[in-house]
Amino acid sequence: MTTALYVAAYALLSTGGVLLLRTALKDTGNLSVGTARTLLAEPSFLLGFLLYALSFVTWLLALRRYEVVAIFPVFVGVGYACVVLGGYLFLGESLSATRVAGILVIFAGMALLFR
Repeated sequence: MTTALYVAAYALLSTGGVLLLRTALKDTGNLSVGTARTLLAEPSFLLGFLLYALSFVTWLLALRRYEVVAIFPVFVGVGYACVVLGGYLFLGESLSATRVAGILVIFAGMALLFR
């Protein structure tokens, strides 16, 4: 698997997981045993947990293959950008100019790391 495939798989899995977990947790109050039981019966929570766990496995596979100083910033940067954009597109969360600028700075930093 190439670096790009690891990054793409991680980004899709982790973003999907985070967005589904956020959807499941959005209307919960304080976490309690009752809330946990309800969440464990919620398909969006279970699928979100599974996707996020698979993203962790993808991270471990990439970490085994690449230097941590090279792969970690890419995974975190791309993951952050995807979650921000996914939150905006699918959850109606805000996307300010500051967040867009932050994403651009992250990508500029990644470009500098690989020069």
